Amino acid sequence: MLRLVIAAIALFVPPFSASGQETDACAGDRAGAERLMAEYIELYTGPTIDRWRELFHPSVLVAFPSQDGSIQVRNLDEFVARQKGHFATGRPISERLENVRVDMGCSIARVSADFVFMGEGDERRGKLGLHLAADRSGWRIVSVLFSYDGG
Repeated sequence: MLRLVIAAIALFVPPFSASGQETDACAGDRAGAERLMAEYIELYTGPTIDRWRELFHPSVLVAFPSQDGSIQVRNLDEFVARQKGHFATGRPISERLENVRVDMGCSIARVSADFVFMGEGDERRGKLGLHLAADRSGWRIVSVLFSYDGG
């Protein structure tokens, strides 16, 4: 009976490697996910903002806690319009990521990072979470969650 239980468990528990790394069957394209993250930072400029927009799935949701205690959610058009508005001021704006972690799955990846938003002579730190998914056309960002440190 014990052998039967062990055999049944083996059928329903997905394989994993002892090192905690993704299995070959679900390794995904780590280089592709990491390339998307590099483009996320490189293309975040006024002149390349339309190319930056292409990194996102058309149905992406961008969520962040607001100062009033609510959770704000934007769609792609709203999110990109807000970024374009920042760049339209003509002031230098950029973002860098620190402590980036990419966890791979089968055609998905979860990215977490600390970010530093630089604008108007100030640096604002925060936390960023992205979910990525790959299809025939490549990797896209399907969700974004971020917050600034200290509120």
